[in-house]
Amino acid sequence: MKKLIIIMIAVLVPSFVMAQQKESNEINRILDKYEQKKSVESVLVSPSLLDMGKSNGVNEKTKDLMSKITQLRILSVNTSAMENGRKVSEMLREDLSGVLSTDRYSRILRVQEKDELLEMYKSVEANGVLIFISSEIDELSVISIFGKIDGSVLNAAISGEIKVK
Repeated sequence: MKKLIIIMIAVLVPSFVMAQQKESNEINRILDKYEQKKSVESVLVSPSLLDMGKSNGVNEKTKDLMSKITQLRILSVNTSAMENGRKVSEMLREDLSGVLSTDRYSRILRVQEKDELLEMYKSVEANGVLIFISSEIDELSVISIFGKIDGSVLNAAISGEIKVK
């Protein structure tokens, strides 16, 4: 019986971890693809930099939030940028929609104001990704926060405690 339980754990745990990593990998694959384009501005905040930020005299609440975030990526593209006769922003939006429309993600916020649209998506798994997509007349921006996306991270993102400039 013990052998059976150990075998089940050995088989099930890696597949559970891989399912969580798949979500992050899909988003990272899209971000990697577009950050290579000349018309796209990108920022990647690595785990090393995040770790340094945790030790620089921040309060406990900020330390707690930062301990849950493993990576931050930002892409921004001008909506007039073209490649092979197509708008780069539309191609990026289509690629993201293909992943975000699956049952592994849920849209948790949508704000439309005049010509601006802000959407927030969260992976179903807690260890996953929180994605903001901001569409304006002249720019499309994608902000991806990877890590343990729990209620405290969501509340901080919605309330503006997590600020990205």
